[in-house]
Amino acid sequence: MCRAQGTVTLLSTPIEVPYFGEALETMLRCSACGFRHADFMILGQKEPVSLAFTTRDESDLSVRVIRSNSGTIRIPELGFVAEPTPLSESFVSNIEGVLDRARDVLLTALEFHGNDPQKRELLDGYLARYEDYRTARAPFTLVIDDPYGNSAIVSERVERRPLTEDEVASLQTGMIILDKEDPKG
Repeated sequence: MCRAQGTVTLLSTPIEVPYFGEALETMLRCSACGFRHADFMILGQKEPVSLAFTTRDESDLSVRVIRSNSGTIRIPELGFVAEPTPLSESFVSNIEGVLDRARDVLLTALEFHGNDPQKRELLDGYLARYEDYRTARAPFTLVIDDPYGNSAIVSERVERRPLTEDEVASLQTGMIILDKEDPKG
């Protein structure tokens, strides 16, 4: 970030991850300015999958969520969609943590659109619903669509279905894909 010469260190470590298989953990760090970027890349690819989990009670907020850098997260009741970009990082959290990320996005949107009465009313409604979901007074659904099948919601109650070709084509992957095949044959 600071463009200092010879100050960047890149560390990468191959690891085996339960549920996912072979992965590569990387960390980039600049000793001059302190910039740091960590990422976790699943090296394999599975079948495209849609995962959905509907909360019932407060204990469901602890359900483990693993979002790969290709997963699109939705909380339909909050109008929340988080699509991957090339800068997206994988993360491991729980449903409560994902819900809190959604709240942060809603607060940012409120800051940006707060002068528009119609948008403010909509966002205020979503934030009020967030409080109901955060305290388990109302159920909500977390959906993860992953064209590479590397995301997970770790629960026996997760609804899992394959994505259709049209659904896969409509998703952002957040990745730059390099094809190993020579296009010239």
